[in-house]
Amino acid sequence: APAHLKKELDSVLSLQGQTEAIDYAIHSLQVELSKVDVPKESLKLLSNLQHIQEEFKEQSEALYSLLNIHDSFPKLVGVDLEFVWTLLIARDLKMNICKWAIGSFLEWDKLDQATGGREQNLGKHASLPIGSTYL
Repeated sequence: APAHLKKELDSVLSLQGQTEAIDYAIHSLQVELSKVDVPKESLKLLSNLQHIQEEFKEQSEALYSLLNIHDSFPKLVGVDLEFVWTLLIARDLKMNICKWAIGSFLEWDKLDQATGGREQNLGKHASLPIGSTYL
């Protein structure tokens, strides 16, 4: 489920980022138009654009709610989308670190076996006196 959830969250976050970029562009346009004398038609179009953007935001929030994150993970009710994304990334990192650590431990175990067994430290050999090493 988390891989599926991660893909859906990635899509919604991408949509949210695009929405924020459009918000910024509309705001910048509004600031620039306020500095000069513009026809009423331009202001009406800007107002319509802002209204469409608000509807778009509402629909993207509805899309996020359709992901059913709160049904799958009831403890995440009311949690911000970006925080959920951060939790999923942290979970993936934890899993990757665990896999890496286990692989590293297995590699050390194989090296230990190759040098004389699990009970022997690396660089030591059973036939050498205690404290002697290969040098």
